[in-house]
Amino acid sequence: MQLDETFFEIPCDVVTFDGKVEHTELTDIDRAVAAFFQNVLDSLVVADTKRRENSEFSRFVGRDKSRKIYYGNFTDPVSFLSKLTAKLGDKVKANRNELLPVCYITRDPVIGFVDGAEYVDIADYGELANEQGQPYAVINKSFVALTYRINALAWNQSTLSRLALGLMVWLRHTKGKRKHVFRAKTMLAGTEMEISIEIRGRKDAMTEPAEVDHENTRLFASSISFEVIAEVYEAESIAVRQGAIGVGGRVIE
Repeated sequence: MQLDETFFEIPCDVVTFDGKVEHTELTDIDRAVAAFFQNVLDSLVVADTKRRENSEFSRFVGRDKSRKIYYGNFTDPVSFLSKLTAKLGDKVKANRNELLPVCYITRDPVIGFVDGAEYVDIADYGELANEQGQPYAVINKSFVALTYRINALAWNQSTLSRLALGLMVWLRHTKGKRKHVFRAKTMLAGTEMEISIEIRGRKDAMTEPAEVDHENTRLFASSISFEVIAEVYEAESIAVRQGAIGVGGRVIE
């Protein structure tokens, strides 16, 4: 008998990577973060609507939440207002109060990753399989750090202060139903999955008020930045074929 002779064979899957890689995108994170802050803003109310300082904010409260905050690529408040004015059209011409108060959210183009025991990269986190249960991709998991900026605009400084303060105080009290961690749906290699998103830096958010001129009219703007930690997944495409292992550990294909 030769030393490399195989006594018997055990069937096994032989997995090979074909070099193709797909990852989840940031668009679904952007939309989920914008929707989160839309709900936060929609929860802010004021009871004393007759007080002069509250009149503008009261109009904001009564507005549909889809018109309280917008997401997009806006370079500054002026460019945002130009696009919003064009969108609202005759409503703004008839009544300037249809324009403000309003908020918009943007994401800083810088993408970072998080250090720490809670946010380690995980290789071979899981698998994606087809309807027959055959795996076609191996999943890797990482955590990305993103910075979002909420810009609030109002005709009056008091309204702007109330909006900024309301956002920051809301996020300081994240107990009970006030969650700063939420989930969003995304797609990876043809499979729908969920990712976890966490609002960070919520206790030390800073507001930067400024005066802005728009069509020869003065208004006030305030900017608040928040850090967001989100899961990102990578799928490595694999091919699986039938093989066998001999008792000596030799793979027979």
